[in-house]
Amino acid sequence: MKRIFRIILAIIIVFITLLFIRPQKVIYEAKITGKVIDENKKPIFNATVYRIEEEYFIDEKIGSNESTELRTESVKTNKNGNFYFQEKSRIDWFHTPLDLPIAYCYANFEIEKSGYELYKTKFGEFEQFKKENCYACEKVEFKPIITLKKNQKIKNE
Repeated sequence: MKRIFRIILAIIIVFITLLFIRPQKVIYEAKITGKVIDENKKPIFNATVYRIEEEYFIDEKIGSNESTELRTESVKTNKNGNFYFQEKSRIDWFHTPLDLPIAYCYANFEIEKSGYELYKTKFGEFEQFKKENCYACEKVEFKPIITLKKNQKIKNE
């Protein structure tokens, strides 16, 4: 009787563990279709736009979870100042059913152009709350129009 109880208990523990640890949760990075203009509303050609993503790691020295921002993709603006990052995805290997069925989707990027100040999105500047048929940030699109300011050092020279 004790042996049957232990087997049933082991099966229940394995079942509960499988509920909380699942492979292949897909994380979507939003599609970004934007435009870069100057202070006179003229398009800026050949500016470099970088997608910024968070990389998570464990700091062995202090034993805590840390993150850093990485430039993961780059594109150049066309003659009309337009740029485009297609939706992309990556896989997170562990998640739990306690993950909420909602998502905040962000568009984080930087824009560089010689003669202009570096533009970097601020926390929450481009975000969207998604709940309907929520599967991470799938099919979320941002369409920012970004105004680059002339570099003050160059203006004053």
